[in-house]
Amino acid sequence: MQLTKNIFNYYFKIPANKLSRSCIVIKKSLTLLIILCCCLLAKSQANTFNKLTTEEIKKYHQCEKKFEYDVSFLGGNVGHFQRTITWHKSATSIKATVKSQGEVSFLWLDSTYLQTSTMHYSPQYKHFLTPGFSQKLTGMKAREMKVEMSNNGHSSTVSLNAEVIHYDNENLPLYDIDTLGAQVRLNLLQGKTHFKLSRQASNKIDSYQFEVVGTEVINHKKWGMLTSIKVVEVGKHKDMAMWFSAKHDHQMIMAELDMIFSPVVWLTHFSKQCQ
Repeated sequence: MQLTKNIFNYYFKIPANKLSRSCIVIKKSLTLLIILCCCLLAKSQANTFNKLTTEEIKKYHQCEKKFEYDVSFLGGNVGHFQRTITWHKSATSIKATVKSQGEVSFLWLDSTYLQTSTMHYSPQYKHFLTPGFSQKLTGMKAREMKVEMSNNGHSSTVSLNAEVIHYDNENLPLYDIDTLGAQVRLNLLQGKTHFKLSRQASNKIDSYQFEVVGTEVINHKKWGMLTSIKVVEVGKHKDMAMWFSAKHDHQMIMAELDMIFSPVVWLTHFSKQCQ
């Protein structure tokens, strides 16, 4: 079974001979959480934003925002993730520092991760760029990783446990997970319904094709009935489904996998502090 195709292996790689079928399921759900809680995606339900000016974009990218997500599987909680995005005050630029941390505990799987990344919006290229990010993982596959981007995001230098590898991506800029989420959110705010993005993983480049399905009313376990926007990945990660709410800063409020036992990811806390 080719588990390396799942993004969760980016964080928690486990020997395949130790994985039961149910553990494979939970790995996929945590994959979904990392890239999507991660993930900070949204779309205005009215779909009124098509071409945002730089000033309009700045309005959606300011203050300090904190997110917390829980992952449940077969009725039990198996992990949680937190993310803090600090948008820096600047009259001339849109940039932020992102700090993420998470913990997973299921069967013998007991791991934590920390990641710090930076990003800024480029008025010239009309998208976000990632200058670099660092990550530390503890557990069965402990590692330290540092990535530096160049060539307007189309090249990267990855230092993984003292090994250095270079990557190039001609068609799309490379993102870390946090900046990828910010770019998807921006695309959705602009009313885009189909778009491709690329992410720099530890040992490869991952590609994604996102598609907006439409509106759907869901019963959120914390906020009750909510009108949301459903987004799916239609490329190689086809088991992803996500829901976003304009009432919650256009953020992801729920995610699940389409399978017999569907792990569910819930937004449990969101706050914004402006000074």
